Amino acid sequence: MQYPNLFYLITLGVILGIIILISFGLIIYGIVSYARKGLPKRDGFRYGAWLAFDVFWIGSGFFVWMASAFKKVHWALAWVLITIIWETGFLHITRRSPEYKNDKFKNRLDNYFRSLLHGAKRFGSRNSVLVLVSFIIISFIISFFTYNVCVGIHPFRVSSRYSRRIQGSSCTPGQVCNFILTVPEDLSNSIIANWHSQDEPIQSFALFGTTSHKNYFNGSLSMQADQFNNPYSSESNATFFKMTNFEDEENRWVSWADITGLAPSTVYYIVVAVETKGNKMIFYPERKFRTAPNDGTPYTFITGGDMGMTTSGEDLSINAALAEPLFVMLGGDVAYDSGFVSCYRCWDEWFKRWDDTFITPLGFTLPIITTIGNHEAGSWNSKRNDVQFYNRYLPFQLGLQNIDPQDRLLQHYHYIGNNTIIVVMDSSVVDKIEDQVEWLDTVLSQNNQRLFKFGLYHIALYPCTRIGMDVDITDQAAKSWGPVFDKYHLTVGYENHYHLYKRSKQLVDGVENINGTLYIGDGAFGVLASYLKVKDYDYLVKSGRIEHIIKTKVEPNNNQIYLETINTHNEVFDSWNRTLL
Repeated sequence: MQYPNLFYLITLGVILGIIILISFGLIIYGIVSYARKGLPKRDGFRYGAWLAFDVFWIGSGFFVWMASAFKKVHWALAWVLITIIWETGFLHITRRSPEYKNDKFKNRLDNYFRSLLHGAKRFGSRNSVLVLVSFIIISFIISFFTYNVCVGIHPFRVSSRYSRRIQGSSCTPGQVCNFILTVPEDLSNSIIANWHSQDEPIQSFALFGTTSHKNYFNGSLSMQADQFNNPYSSESNATFFKMTNFEDEENRWVSWADITGLAPSTVYYIVVAVETKGNKMIFYPERKFRTAPNDGTPYTFITGGDMGMTTSGEDLSINAALAEPLFVMLGGDVAYDSGFVSCYRCWDEWFKRWDDTFITPLGFTLPIITTIGNHEAGSWNSKRNDVQFYNRYLPFQLGLQNIDPQDRLLQHYHYIGNNTIIVVMDSSVVDKIEDQVEWLDTVLSQNNQRLFKFGLYHIALYPCTRIGMDVDITDQAAKSWGPVFDKYHLTVGYENHYHLYKRSKQLVDGVENINGTLYIGDGAFGVLASYLKVKDYDYLVKSGRIEHIIKTKVEPNNNQIYLETINTHNEVFDSWNRTLL
């Protein structure tokens, strides 16, 4: 079940539970109060049931309210329905009880409506109108101001369309926002730049070169197009499209540019820009990045999963940048939109943190590789259209200009130099695990000569805990991917999802083997499981409830790999190394 529907059903269940408890209490109240007066308990039960009916009737307005909050019905329709429900329920209550014996309301199809008129007459026309106006105002407030909620988690927060309007635009007109670099097939000679704007582009492009020209802009991030003279040595035109799934709240244009022909082990400076109507150009501040070496020079990268926007996640992000890595890999559950299209600001907040935090002490912006997690789609075994943002925001392959962003592949590979390959898979979030075996086998077979082979995916083949609803996916991954990893001697499998930490033995088919794969992670890059029990499986070397990131250093010329696991205090609490033969 998708998370938006799950949260919706949970709220309905809570409301229903409260209504049932109140109704049951009212029935008991009717029986007891009549018994104390020496009246028949049967009449007391009928009186309590009459009150319980009113509670159910009035309570149904809260069901309509939640339907509006979760955008199942429009707020205007909810406004009308709630007003009608509450007004009729109120008039029903004002009748003198027990009216169920009143002969003038018997054996008529319109007896209920005639009873409401009777209630209005008893309460008085003027008072009835005042109550109606009050219900109109109250139902408008709760329908309009809570319409189309986003339920964000890690940390938990709720917003509505109205509260988001109060906050103002998350991508301000006249500015470029949400800049991020993603890693394509070969980081030694290419990179992908991505950015957003609220203004519709006439054209969008990236400017880059090996020399900084930050001073050219004199602190201004906009100018007239006819005044602009590109100071950078190279330019790449971008492709752009409009996000249509939340256009009723905010215009959003997404641009990306394939930047190719780069030199290995080189520092580049980049500025991205959008030209808008009115001959105006807006820019994002200059950033710099490094391409990967291809000559055996050592390199470092950071890995973690299940990030969110927690305080501890920010601490770990700072620690990650301090390590001066070449790039960062995230194992899914990035911004925790959980399939809510109304949670587009979760991604905006995450992009801002990334650009603020993932700049190294030497000033480098860190490119990213990610895999999809269940919170990117709202559930396991989802449909592609359930993925609201992940595919559209994060391309990891060159040459996707003629492909609908929603149809981008969720499996991709990346070369780091001449001796490393990273394979990224979908853990049955959209594409079934077993359907990816042929692709995985082909990619690893064609790159079997590469000594260092890394896998990035969301679920764990060898977790340090057990979640009943995920067992089938874990078992399928171990059954389908495990033999391929064993066949081509995957060096490390970076695993996530469980919000815990584990490091396995080197395994082949689940058995310790000196030439086997190390499985590490379990995903706690800011989100920690407080309710899961860490299991003492025999394939584990270390495990615990620890928020962490993993620093990997590769020395191709020495055939060596070093792993250090770092906590929120920037302390190394676990390590592993291996010389590959």
